[in-house]
Amino acid sequence: MMARWTESRASIRKSVLFWWILFVVMQMAERVFLLRDALEQEMPTAALLLKTLVVGVRGDFITATFALVLAGAGAGVYALIRHGLSGLRQSPWHLFLSFRPAFHVGCVLVGLLLFVLLCVDMGYYGFNHQHMDFVFLEYIGDLLAPAATTEGTNVQAMQQTSAELGAAGKWVWRLTVFLAIQAAGMALWCWGFSRVVVPALDRWRPGSGFQANALLVVALVAGGAGFHHSGPYGIRIAPIGSMVYYTLAQNPVLFAAEALRIAVVSRNPIERRANTEAMPYDVAVRTAQQLLGPAGSFIDSRYPFVRTTAPSRDGVRFPKPANILLVFLEGLDRRYLGQTYGEVKGTPFLDRLKDDSVYFQNFFSNGVQTSRGLFATLCSTFPRQGAAAMKTRYAHDYLCLPSLLQRQGYSTEMVIGQHRDLNRLQTFIARNGLQQLRDEGDFPAKAERAGLGIVDGALFDLCYERIKRRQSEGKPFFLATLTLSTHHPFAAPVNHPEVRLLQQQVQDKYVAALRYTDLELERVFTRLVREGLLRNTVVVILGDHGRHEPVGSSDIERKAGHFASPLFLWMDESLRTPETYRPRVVDTIASQVDLAPTLLALNGGLPSMGSFAGHDVSCALVRDCLPGQVAYLTSVYDNLVGLASAEGLLLYSFATETFQEATLTFERIPDELTGGRRLSASRDRELMALYEVANVALDSNRLWSWREFGSRL
Repeated sequence: MMARWTESRASIRKSVLFWWILFVVMQMAERVFLLRDALEQEMPTAALLLKTLVVGVRGDFITATFALVLAGAGAGVYALIRHGLSGLRQSPWHLFLSFRPAFHVGCVLVGLLLFVLLCVDMGYYGFNHQHMDFVFLEYIGDLLAPAATTEGTNVQAMQQTSAELGAAGKWVWRLTVFLAIQAAGMALWCWGFSRVVVPALDRWRPGSGFQANALLVVALVAGGAGFHHSGPYGIRIAPIGSMVYYTLAQNPVLFAAEALRIAVVSRNPIERRANTEAMPYDVAVRTAQQLLGPAGSFIDSRYPFVRTTAPSRDGVRFPKPANILLVFLEGLDRRYLGQTYGEVKGTPFLDRLKDDSVYFQNFFSNGVQTSRGLFATLCSTFPRQGAAAMKTRYAHDYLCLPSLLQRQGYSTEMVIGQHRDLNRLQTFIARNGLQQLRDEGDFPAKAERAGLGIVDGALFDLCYERIKRRQSEGKPFFLATLTLSTHHPFAAPVNHPEVRLLQQQVQDKYVAALRYTDLELERVFTRLVREGLLRNTVVVILGDHGRHEPVGSSDIERKAGHFASPLFLWMDESLRTPETYRPRVVDTIASQVDLAPTLLALNGGLPSMGSFAGHDVSCALVRDCLPGQVAYLTSVYDNLVGLASAEGLLLYSFATETFQEATLTFERIPDELTGGRRLSASRDRELMALYEVANVALDSNRLWSWREFGSRL
């Protein structure tokens, strides 16, 4: 009996090993198949391909381990139930005899489920170059919804599915090749297991069964963690700069599980405030739409911001696409421009650049944090009032600047000096058009660090190298970067005497850090111009937001100052004509959401329909225009929303349920003068309508739909 018991335990260990690796092989086979799709988008280096496959295998082991645990748990429950129903006291041997066949059945069932998921993911990746995501899950929800569901989403999903199934020639060959690779991979493993692994295990004689079991358990635990101390998180933050191969490296099951989590989170509606309950949602939609565009331009009641779009009639257009350099200076606050501290100027380079740029003196960030500023700028979408969309709604559908530029033939890239998972940045941009992300791991080992990451001087140096490389490729490029030295704790290097003097004499450490950033930006910007590396290039410089800290002489300035980001729009001499550029200071109200449509319109790439909350303001490059522009503001710091217009600032505090008004320079307007102005302008209703519609549409993934509108761009 003991010999049979020992032999059976060895047999189950072999079974565990067989199924564990088989699950890995199935997932690896899909990645090998999808490699052809990736190669069509981008040719990798050998090192990039190797890193992609290694990261992918680590994720495959995580999924395979949990699949094995699921099968084992099911088999264990079956064995216990069977013994419980028998009513007999039986030995562990008999329990084990029940578990062993149940375990194999469980593995077969789990393997079939995994195979189905991989088939579906393979098809979806071919269609969308993405693993099963939130959009896919939403489509499945539509497909399974009752036929009488509102707006007929079930009917639409059924029609789309029927059309895809009808186009058999498009997917039958793809499925056939996929099945062949899967069959070859599984057959190769079965052959190798029986001819190589089993004989090797039979020859290996561990000191005891306990040692063999312990070794297997350690291997399973390591595999379940993806052979990384961060587990699945280590797969998501894999240091792969190419977004094509970053996506390929992601495990489809883990990716779908995260999308399912987002789908559950997205069911939570925004908190409805007392003031918004008085305005029905359909009224709020109409009010918001009237503010953002002509009523007849909105085309789908389910997506309140989707409308037909057209460039401004008197806007600026380039004869051919221009390069775009988008520079986010961390916490850049326009109240600090043009200031002098003793004998030291705080921002002499930016002050000179202002004279050679189109400078928007009434520009605002739409949010008060980096994630919200990047989101608003890249996707022309108002930030959420609650948790940032880039962090919590990153799997939703958005129409973003990099995606549209990529469709125009641009190469798209971003350089940051922090970790690539900053605010879920890598996950977000992998879905929204950025092809390359370079983070702190891409800098030379000797690159200087201070505070939260790489100092701005080293960041600008890497940007210089990337711009030089992009110019040599001869195709238009979009490059974005985000500085860090002006972020608290303002740990800027003090190797310049003026920076050192400001650190010693000015209590606010932000001032010295800003002087350092100004110096480094001047050094690299001047070099780029001198070497002709900004030819055919538009440079946009702005803050991701104003100061984090509540700075100002009044309560309203301390709150509104968070939005006080400046905007510089500079063009290379090769783009300047009297019809395209006149350096000056403009009064037009603008905000971060206006940048995407403006840059697209400049380059002839503004789509005929879109979900942009902003407008093309390129006419301001040469003349005064757009007097009716507004900017929507939202602050999680002070729990308020606001609206900037030519009449001034209107802020609403959810904490006190009160309105406040101020001038565009943050000077408070006395209470006795505000009531009539607000009532006559109806700005309070517009503000609350924008708040409600923007948050509801974003949370319910009703801002944009590639499935619904992508083919109509």
